[in-house]
Amino acid sequence: MIQGINGHSIISELDRTKLPTYWNAYLQYEKDEELSTLTKNSLIGEIEKEKSKEKSFIDSQVVVSSLLIQFGKKHSFHRQFREKFPNSDSGQVMGMQLYHIMIQDSVIWKYHKLQKREHLFPHSTYFK
Repeated sequence: MIQGINGHSIISELDRTKLPTYWNAYLQYEKDEELSTLTKNSLIGEIEKEKSKEKSFIDSQVVVSSLLIQFGKKHSFHRQFREKFPNSDSGQVMGMQLYHIMIQDSVIWKYHKLQKREHLFPHSTYFK
């Protein structure tokens, strides 16, 4: 589950009826069982590693980038992703998948968007 940084609301379900249109890339990706299962299992593994630490902190950009590098070394993920989803960005899609996984998690994670000066887009951080 995700709790906003203000501590008021808790999100425990992805409301697909209220998602911005760019989420369509993730919704299409989710239907590809091979690739989405690969990334989901890897993301869950990273979340579980963080849960075992005293101060759990997940920076979506760091986690997704690290996994994409690992996939490049030992899997044909990049080629398959480009073939199946030519108009999508794998890092962005995995970031949305991470968000979806965090919502479904039994632990309450505090959610915060982080915008670094040199970065064009903000990225999500989670901590408990």
